[in-house]
Amino acid sequence: MSPRRHPLQGLTLKLALFYLLVSVPALALIQWTIVSIEFHELFAAVNSGRLATMTQEAAAEIGRHWSGDQPPSDIELGTRAEALVLRLERPQDGLAPSSYVMLELAKEPISVAIYDASGRTLASAPVDSWSATPPETTHPAWEQADRTGIADLPGEETPERVRRVLAAIHDGDGILRGFLLTELRLPLPWRRITGQNSFEWPILLVYLVIFSLATAFFMVRWVTRRLNRIADAAESWSDGDFSTLIPDESGDELGRLSRDLNRMAVELMSLMRSHVELASLQERQRIARDLHDTVKQKAFALNLHIRAARRLIGVDNDAAMTRMDESFELIGDIQRELVQVLDELRSERAPHGFLAPRLRELGQRWTRISRLQGEFDLDDTILDDAVHGEALLRITEEALANVLRHSRATRVAIQLRRQDEQIILSIADNGIGGADSSSGMGLANMRARAEGLPQGQFELISLPGNGTEVRVRCNYGARSQ
Repeated sequence: MSPRRHPLQGLTLKLALFYLLVSVPALALIQWTIVSIEFHELFAAVNSGRLATMTQEAAAEIGRHWSGDQPPSDIELGTRAEALVLRLERPQDGLAPSSYVMLELAKEPISVAIYDASGRTLASAPVDSWSATPPETTHPAWEQADRTGIADLPGEETPERVRRVLAAIHDGDGILRGFLLTELRLPLPWRRITGQNSFEWPILLVYLVIFSLATAFFMVRWVTRRLNRIADAAESWSDGDFSTLIPDESGDELGRLSRDLNRMAVELMSLMRSHVELASLQERQRIARDLHDTVKQKAFALNLHIRAARRLIGVDNDAAMTRMDESFELIGDIQRELVQVLDELRSERAPHGFLAPRLRELGQRWTRISRLQGEFDLDDTILDDAVHGEALLRITEEALANVLRHSRATRVAIQLRRQDEQIILSIADNGIGGADSSSGMGLANMRARAEGLPQGQFELISLPGNGTEVRVRCNYGARSQ
């Protein structure tokens, strides 16, 4: 049986595509969930005052290095602004342990600017990037920062979430020298996931491709191949061949399904065999009734006519009496054989089980009748098929009848064996041999029965003085048409 390669192979491709279509949105949802949680943790820390505290601490550090009216150099102020940006972005001692989410959502999420007391920009960080937006010169936040040291400026929630803090820079004498502005600007997580790409996505896509290929290999190796075996077995069952079973002994769901289907096939085979046996039994009984009502009655009537003719001829005609006695014997043989056939046809058991017991029973019955020595070499594992069994039994019966009538044998041997995918039946005697294969209805019937079997062959081996062997070969497991 050739392996199935076409219908179920599409399941592998469909499953791989299913994983890709499901995994990409799933991974996007997972990433969005993680980023959203970290995003909210970050702004919870900002809203609790962490951004204002760190900005005020940086402003105080700058004020300690401000001497009189002369501010620190532009390089020093720029360095201190860059240092504040880096400190705010650090996860350990920055705004929050989830500070790294800022770099996930924006390339440069924080901007710092340093102004003098008049509002002129002295330095900003990061360089060559967006700049923090200072409040209007008339905004009360300038006075509030000078008075309290820190002032929260109005922020935004959408399309970006913005938080701004303005801190006053006082020198060692408490004199206002300038201001430090810190601005945090982050896109909302969903905008980041849908609108921008990050370096993780190529990695995720490569992983998904590898995962899909691995899944396809798993499906081919452990799923679709086993499904193909189930489909092949089902196809054989649909053709009436229930000898094909599914070779799957695993303990998973497919293994259990295969064993259940195998049990079903065995039960169906038994049911089909019972159906065939019932039909065969009914046909045998019909033939028995017909033979009883026709042939047996006519044989009985013929016997009566011969008896009457014998009485009319009288005892004076020796030649006629001899012929009459031979006719009596022939009619007796016909009646005995007919009774045996009727007894077998009337038997309520139809062929079933194994062939060897039926052949042995037939051979033993004939050897008792003929007083021949019987030898039986029969393979007990060959099943009795409704077609094979009947044909081989009838051939054996006809061969034994020929041994009794013509061979003058003292011994008969019946052999039944299996060779590869063939059954070989042999009936051999030690009689006079020399049988003509082209004559006799019995030999013609045996040949016709043998050649009616699947790949059936009939062979007669009969050399003068060396006995006779009838040999029949046919395929095992196939059914004749």
